[in-house]
Amino acid sequence: MSRTFCQIVGFGPACTSFLVSADRNGLLTDLLQRGLVIHERRPSVEQLLFSGINYDIPSNSDASDFLDGISPDGIFAPVLDSMPARLIRARGSQSAPLQLVAMLSAELRRVFLTAAGRFSNFELRLGQMVRETVQTGSGWVMRFEDGSTVESRLAILSAGSTPHLPPELRRIAEQRGIPLLHSDTVLRPVDLGDLLPENARRITVIGASHSAFSVLHKLIEALPGRPLDLTLAHRTPIRRMHRSADLAREAGETFDPVRDVCPSSGRVFRFQGLYTRSKLLYEQILAGRHPDITLARCADADAVTDIMRISDVVIAATGYRPNLPLFSDAAERPIRLGRNGSAVNVDASGHIADSQGRPLAGLLGIGLGFGRMRSDIGEPSYRGAPVGINIFQGPDGDALCDSILSTLQQKAGEPLGKEYS
Repeated sequence: MSRTFCQIVGFGPACTSFLVSADRNGLLTDLLQRGLVIHERRPSVEQLLFSGINYDIPSNSDASDFLDGISPDGIFAPVLDSMPARLIRARGSQSAPLQLVAMLSAELRRVFLTAAGRFSNFELRLGQMVRETVQTGSGWVMRFEDGSTVESRLAILSAGSTPHLPPELRRIAEQRGIPLLHSDTVLRPVDLGDLLPENARRITVIGASHSAFSVLHKLIEALPGRPLDLTLAHRTPIRRMHRSADLAREAGETFDPVRDVCPSSGRVFRFQGLYTRSKLLYEQILAGRHPDITLARCADADAVTDIMRISDVVIAATGYRPNLPLFSDAAERPIRLGRNGSAVNVDASGHIADSQGRPLAGLLGIGLGFGRMRSDIGEPSYRGAPVGINIFQGPDGDALCDSILSTLQQKAGEPLGKEYS
């Protein structure tokens, strides 16, 4: 069994976001000196470019959000002069193509690996799939599919999420012989002419999210010569994001001035609402400019089923589920994790919590699939986990850094705040 101070599962955008935060907080060099191991299930770093945030859609965030967390004086400073960073910076407060953001993420990994390669206690383990995470008296042990194990004082899970197709949708599609796709597949840089059946005309998109409207937009753009009959089937209301309550009122949006307003930004429906291109498409549909698109509010699952049965293809924007191994304590008893919607529950300090809400000391989580509890980010009515590169590099990453700082100082027997103030 090999041992290190800290190990991270996953080398995607959530991991690089944490590393950016650690660099900005002055902790990254210390971690590399003490011992840092990163595990990635893909066999090569290059393959990461084609996953994660590599989507054929614009961002919800302002372009500047992807650069604001990078320290101009730290390890990642060279990234700010890279081609992806220059192109993103030029977009200012506009959205940025996520394919360009994926290139920025790749540049962050490249610069980090160059710097980390100078530290003997750093290791990147590729092609490693975690089978089980075991709590010990002094930390955590990762057990891998190949039989290897790594023990550490601290462990960070940042392995992202997998597209989720609800079993009831799968069952109906199989019974009717209807092709069922997840929006994740459609929104990748793929040719829809190759992905969809040639005779598909009646296409149903399920969901009310940014992803659902992004699918509609791509269908319209990618298949201009095909006669389409598009239906958006949704059970929850369709919301639009507004940068202030006054703008929301001017647009005729119905909202609660307390529960639907993000206290940190003042935005209405910050995480429930449509942004940029998706918001514009929705407004165009309401104005009658897309007669080939029907918005169908469904009262229950039966109504969704009825629409699916007359569809040639169904595309489900039904979210994601976190990539997780098994968890057990030192006595090999299973540990059940708490949930924040579909995401794993993470407390305010960044620690993953069990089903009783108790933080698991030394086990941290960040990224898509890990919902950190806090009251100031996002509208109170939002039941999911606030996500975004700016959040991972900012408050979520900072929370993990504070927890690691506390561990370092306890290990050194120093009072909190002495060394890293």
